[in-house]
Amino acid sequence: MNTHTFKDRVNTLIQLSVERHSNAFTRFDWPETVSEEAYWFSPDALSVAGTPWVERLNTAELQRLSKWECINSFSLNVTGERELMHEVSRVMHELPIGESRDYLHHLIHEENQHMWYFNKFCHSYAGKVYPNKKMPLAKLSLSKAVDHFLVFARILIFEEIGHYHNIMNSRDERVEAFVREINHAHYQEEARHITFGRKVLEPLAEAALQNADDQQLILNELNKTLQMNIGSLYNPAMYRDAGLPKPMALRSELMADQQRQQIHQNDILKGVTKVFGQLDLPVNTAF
Repeated sequence: MNTHTFKDRVNTLIQLSVERHSNAFTRFDWPETVSEEAYWFSPDALSVAGTPWVERLNTAELQRLSKWECINSFSLNVTGERELMHEVSRVMHELPIGESRDYLHHLIHEENQHMWYFNKFCHSYAGKVYPNKKMPLAKLSLSKAVDHFLVFARILIFEEIGHYHNIMNSRDERVEAFVREINHAHYQEEARHITFGRKVLEPLAEAALQNADDQQLILNELNKTLQMNIGSLYNPAMYRDAGLPKPMALRSELMADQQRQQIHQNDILKGVTKVFGQLDLPVNTAF
C-alpha cells in the first residue's frame, strides 16, 4: 500500500467535504405531501423487478409497492447509519492511518444529517420508520486488526448497496421529483464515503489478513453480512403495507428467484465483489 497515495486521496476527500458542505436542515424544501400516483422507487430497482410479479401487478399496485420499498430503503439508512456512526466512533482513534482519520469526522457529520432527513421523510410521508429486523452478528473475540477491518468492510457493504439504489432512483425520471432529490443528495456524499471505504480497506487488510484462520473468519463474517443486507431489501412489512398477499411467502419466492439472484450478483453487489476480490477475499454472492 502506497501510504502517500492513500493520504493524498483522503486529503482530497476532506477538501471536497469542506468545499461541498451543505446543511441538510435547510437544504430541502419539504412538500406537504408526496404524490402516491407516482413511483417513489424506480420500477427497475423494485424487489419484484425481473420476476413475473411485474406483469401480475398493475401500475397503481406497482406505485403503491414503490412507496413502501422507498420507506424500507430510507428506514435502512436511518438504522444503518446510526450503527455506522457508533462503530466508526468506537474505533476511529485506534486506526493506524495517521492524520487520514480526520476524514472520519466529516463522515460522521454527514451521516448524522443523512439519518435526520431520512427519518423526517419516513415520518412525514408514511408515518413510520421500519424497525431494524436484521439479526445481530455474533460477538466474537477479535484482534484489533481484524475488528478494524470488519468494521469498515461491513460499512462498505451497506453503503455500496445503498449507493446502487441511490443511483437508480436519482436518475429515473419516473420517480417522484422530491424523492429523486433526496436520493441525489445522498448519492453525492456517499460517493466520497465509498471512495474512502474502498481505500481504507487496503491498509487495514495488510494488518488483518496475516494468517489463514483470520482470513477464513473474515470471509465468513463478510458472507453473513452480505446475506443479511440483501435479505433486508425483501422486508415482508413493505409487502404487507402495499397490500400484497402472503408477505412472508412472497419474500421467500422473490429471494429464491433466479433472475433476482442474478441482479444481486451482477448489479447490486458488483462493486462489493470487485473490492473484496482485489483483497483476495472471494465473497459468496449466491444466496
